[in-house]
Amino acid sequence: MAAAPSKPQFCPWCGSALFYEAHEHEPRHVTLADQARARGAEPPPLPEKVEELLSGDSHVGACSECRTVSHVIGHHAPD
Repeated sequence: MAAAPSKPQFCPWCGSALFYEAHEHEPRHVTLADQARARGAEPPPLPEKVEELLSGDSHVGACSECRTVSHVIGHHAPD
């Protein structure tokens, strides 16, 4: 079986070849937990495997065919 590409290669909307760039981001579950703490609530901790799954590699690209900007999070399957 071939290895998965290191980053997305196609537009998710129209399927055209697309160059993606790495894009740093804060995982959404971290942002939501911070917002809950700001309101005085303490969110329950997520299991480590769930955090790993939700914290993928982030890429962004602009498609010249359908003129859509896509932000893609690459999630890694557990070993």
